[in-house]
Amino acid sequence: MPPDDVLESKEKAKLFFTAHWKGFVCLIVPIILIPLVTPFPGEKHQWCAYTLCLMGIYWVTECIPLAITAFLPVMIFPMTGVATTNETCRAYINDSIMMFLGSIMLAYAVEQCGLHKRLAYCAIKAIGYSHYKLLLAMCIVTTFVSLWISNTATTTMMVPINFAILKVFEDQKILNMFDTNAEGEKVASDLTTCYFCAATFSATIGGIGTLVGTATNLVFKGLFMTAYPTAPEYLSFPLFSAFSIPMMILLEASTYLYLTIVYFGFLRPNSAAAKAAQITEKAKEAARNAIEEDCKRIGTITFWEIMVVLLFGGAMICFFCRSPQVFPGWGDKIAAHFGVESKFVRDSALAMLVTFLMFLLPSTLTFFQNWKAKFHEDLPKSRVSSVLDWPELRAHMPFSYMFLLGGGFALSMAAKSSGLNEKIGNYLQGLKVLPNFINLLLIIIVVVFVTNFASNVAVCNVFAPIAMQLAKEINQNPLWYDIAAGFAASYCFMIPVGTPGNLIVQSAVNMPMQKMIKAGFGPTVSTVIISWLCIYFWGPVIWPDLHQMPKWIKDAKP
Repeated sequence: MPPDDVLESKEKAKLFFTAHWKGFVCLIVPIILIPLVTPFPGEKHQWCAYTLCLMGIYWVTECIPLAITAFLPVMIFPMTGVATTNETCRAYINDSIMMFLGSIMLAYAVEQCGLHKRLAYCAIKAIGYSHYKLLLAMCIVTTFVSLWISNTATTTMMVPINFAILKVFEDQKILNMFDTNAEGEKVASDLTTCYFCAATFSATIGGIGTLVGTATNLVFKGLFMTAYPTAPEYLSFPLFSAFSIPMMILLEASTYLYLTIVYFGFLRPNSAAAKAAQITEKAKEAARNAIEEDCKRIGTITFWEIMVVLLFGGAMICFFCRSPQVFPGWGDKIAAHFGVESKFVRDSALAMLVTFLMFLLPSTLTFFQNWKAKFHEDLPKSRVSSVLDWPELRAHMPFSYMFLLGGGFALSMAAKSSGLNEKIGNYLQGLKVLPNFINLLLIIIVVVFVTNFASNVAVCNVFAPIAMQLAKEINQNPLWYDIAAGFAASYCFMIPVGTPGNLIVQSAVNMPMQKMIKAGFGPTVSTVIISWLCIYFWGPVIWPDLHQMPKWIKDAKP
């Protein structure tokens, strides 16, 4: 007799699709998009549009790895006459990508020596041990560290620190780190959700503060430079930070305020949240002792950390002083000496120079024992590691992001040369009737919505060129719309899949989706409003040309 639980065809199809939907998307999407290139063989702009849509869907669904999707232009463009293989491949190594590599390597030096953890503990000790003060310390240190190293690494750093502090309070019967849901599963409590979401949200916000804070910044800068190569260096290190750091501070303050209102009962003294957030003096003392123990375990500052401070700090100062446009920078003087254009030396040259020095210089002074040793046994038994250790770096280096950035640059190059930008511009003509500030708001809202479901870099690669073309069509400065789309692509606060930091905290404490949505709703709304106001009002203060249509816009080749 056949078993009672024989699967019906409908159920079989459902199970098959659940297990193999990514493969289904890979196969069916290229077929569905074929009308974009009809009648065959299709014009250049049609094939470029086909590639753009195909990559956009693959990036959003992640049906194949993001970096592999980024190789599609290398396959499609030469075979369809859009661009030569040489032209396409050139997009995968340029100044922006080398700057990305250099900045990641500099950041890993901070991680390898543990300097970022020392900074976190020092901030907590200095600010205090109430929930308000602890959360403030977490937000400040996470935001600051994320200015220089990746959002993912910064969030990862804060996870064990959060666990250590919350465990102390749990041992003192002040709070419960986990609740039990209806299925009997342990999930993050509200206070745990607050602390861990503060870590990933602050890392995201801190990433917008400098060019090296997150790959998205380098993407929209690179896309702008590719589209308008004769434009002045508007997105230099000092100008970028002069705009973004004030906005970053406002975003972080609004996020902190929202979290304290919702989870600590700020402005609601009689609420359940306010009562749950109270901490006894005994619990504060226990937290203080736990932090002191961790600080003792870390020990005093090492020669390795001092070398990183000197090299990394020197690099940041030199980034700001290369071409500050307030006084002649060292890059300007080199260009003047050799009689070349001011953009001859870019930030990637400095990043690679400092990275080279990190590989060259030692992390300890034990090699001096070679001169002090009297006997063979006194000699060092192993080589002295450098400030930046290559084997460890190679094991953790996200090389795939290089290809992701390159795929976006290749798309941008082809959209411009094939005439796709002009075609898109024709469809966007209807937005001319809307005021400029409304168009900027629409761009920010759309990009923020999409970036919650897809890779930030991929979203920026797709939307920044479209935003720049829209600006050109409605007689607005493309830089204005580029920074609107570029910054908005970083704002992922509600959905775990949107950014690795969200996934890290969700998996670390088993945070339900609805709890992250609740925690991220306020920051999402505030970032949209604050970014919109800053881009519209503060942007023209930093870049006065935003209210004009300079010559470099007309000089850009179609």
